[in-house]
Amino acid sequence: MTSPPARAKADLLDEAELLDAPGGPSLRLRFCGPFEGREITWQATLVAQAAVGRPPERRFIQIGPDAADGTVPIQVGLPVERIDTSTVRKAMIMIRRYRRLRRGRYEYGDP
Repeated sequence: MTSPPARAKADLLDEAELLDAPGGPSLRLRFCGPFEGREITWQATLVAQAAVGRPPERRFIQIGPDAADGTVPIQVGLPVERIDTSTVRKAMIMIRRYRRLRRGRYEYGDP
């Protein structure tokens, strides 16, 4: 008896629209997720805070008011040297799962 064929695991990046190429000091993308009790489209900017030449700063999450197109802008500072696809996946998961996200800027950790 043979086993059924293994199903390919869906890539989380298939649920996002990357607006910049991975591998640089920042990356913009759009993806859906829950926020304030509704499903929204995030307009995200991920920033590599350990990129060469950047001064040390605290990690942060900043969420702004709804944009004219209905998206919600979010900027996330991460302690990495570049924003690669693995970092994008982890950031998407973090944003989608963190239930206490609020508008404004929140800093944490040491610079």
